[in-house]
Amino acid sequence: MAEKIQAAFKNSSDSYEIKITERPGHGEVLAREAAQSLKHLRVYSVGGDGTLNEVVNGLAGTGVELGIIPCGSGNDTVRSLYAETDPVRLIELLPDAPSEMVDLGKINSRYFLNIASIGFDAEVVLKSRLFRRFPLVSGSMAYILGVLATLIRLKKYRLRITYKDLHQKEKDVLLAIFANGSFYGGGMKSAPRAKMNDGLLDFYEVEAVPRRTIFRFFPRFKKGEHESMKEVTLYRGTQVVIESDTPFPMNMDGEITMESRVAIEILPHAFKIIVPQRPN
Repeated sequence: MAEKIQAAFKNSSDSYEIKITERPGHGEVLAREAAQSLKHLRVYSVGGDGTLNEVVNGLAGTGVELGIIPCGSGNDTVRSLYAETDPVRLIELLPDAPSEMVDLGKINSRYFLNIASIGFDAEVVLKSRLFRRFPLVSGSMAYILGVLATLIRLKKYRLRITYKDLHQKEKDVLLAIFANGSFYGGGMKSAPRAKMNDGLLDFYEVEAVPRRTIFRFFPRFKKGEHESMKEVTLYRGTQVVIESDTPFPMNMDGEITMESRVAIEILPHAFKIIVPQRPN
């Protein structure tokens, strides 16, 4: 991609610099340093959703515009933002494209642009990474294999859930999803009604269910047809606090941590994304 970037800027009056990440978390450091060094700047994340999450955390609160060149295995964030997702074509389109304000999710002190989740799906992400190392395994196929592997040792998660302005409840869940965008897991439509500019997060609770029900759930989940299932509860809001006596796996745009309490909120129109003009 470096050669293609160089070719795209060959006859341009704009100056540019290519930075290569060297370790986990380095994308955040590089993005923050760039934002501090220049007032008028555009940053492009060239990689997968994990790299993008690092760059978002480096730029949050700076006002710097971000363009996304999707080169990972899943590339789910751009599915909710761009009509064009080919990275080579985007290198040509984004430098001349305007930016739009989108909502930004926040979990404790970290930010996310697309989707966060707790429980089963976070376990799936961990296992999916192993399958992605195999040749010819796509992001979507790795996710499906991760689901099957997680089913072997199926867990349920006891969570205390407190939505803003609502009473607290405690329940066993298979997974909980907090969506700003619609897609994750390599194209699975987990939040079909989510919009990145409506000032709301779509919160999904999926009850702890037996394995046979999961096999019925996931085909519908992949297509975005799960909202009508009795095991699924949808709440659209701005804030939620999740607590548990036992640490739970937390997935944030593909980055996994173990937590026992998280405060999740949406920051409306808090981030600038460079978006190519959509065809008429």
